[in-house]
Amino acid sequence: MIKLLAHAKINLSLRVPHPRDDGFHEIDSLIQTIDLSDEITVTRAGHDLSVRNDLDIRSEEDLAWQAADLVLREKGMDCGMQITVRKMIPTGAGLGGGSSDAAAVLWAVDRLTPPVLSVEAVHDLAAQLGSDVPLFLRGGLLRARGRGEAVSPVFPSRKERFLLLVPPVHCTTASVYREMAPRIARARNGTDEPQLGKNDLYEAAVFLYPELAQYSEAMAKLGADYAGMSGSGSTFYAAFSDAKHAERTHEHLREELPQAQVYLTQATSTGFHVKGGK
Repeated sequence: MIKLLAHAKINLSLRVPHPRDDGFHEIDSLIQTIDLSDEITVTRAGHDLSVRNDLDIRSEEDLAWQAADLVLREKGMDCGMQITVRKMIPTGAGLGGGSSDAAAVLWAVDRLTPPVLSVEAVHDLAAQLGSDVPLFLRGGLLRARGRGEAVSPVFPSRKERFLLLVPPVHCTTASVYREMAPRIARARNGTDEPQLGKNDLYEAAVFLYPELAQYSEAMAKLGADYAGMSGSGSTFYAAFSDAKHAERTHEHLREELPQAQVYLTQATSTGFHVKGGK
């Protein structure tokens, strides 16, 4: 049995230079993993593969189930895995919870079915599951390019505290990218270097979900070092180098916007953390 904490991520910057010939979009994003985490237990038992969580979907549609199935098929192994996911990362919020769970399960199932695969092989499996999954195998501060699977580390991880505001709005990633497509030419900022808080998807997300604007405006007024939107929304973040300021602002925001979820987090150096196992 292996127990893990699968960390969330925030996009500190996100550029979308152009669509690709394969139908996906090219991205260039500065990403930081943070200590808001799902709790996962993976146990080798029996011959069936099962996932228990709070999501209202079939097991086969769950990325954690798909990750375990992919490893077992890659190794040609006929054994069962029981996976339990306690969701703490909000879904549909641009925080990468499903991808993080998948990366953690990939790693755990590989360890529970020796011999372990090479780092390259696990990365290839992660890329098959989704563009964001490979980044969680490494974690920390990363720059992601291509579809998101071309990941390189940036050192050191950020030292700020990150205040997250998750509105009661579920953003559909595919819809935001479709709305973004005709805006790409107008979104260019004239530099290849990441700009903290800049997100090319923001305009499209607010157009599709106008109620997001009030939350963005609330974050802009907090006096943070920088602020922005993560992924395709709906999460907004604000970064504070002053921890006490971050704590005071956390309490203020919880009182001002009780309908939203508010978290005070900090950076991690890994995409997931092993709590223990045997």
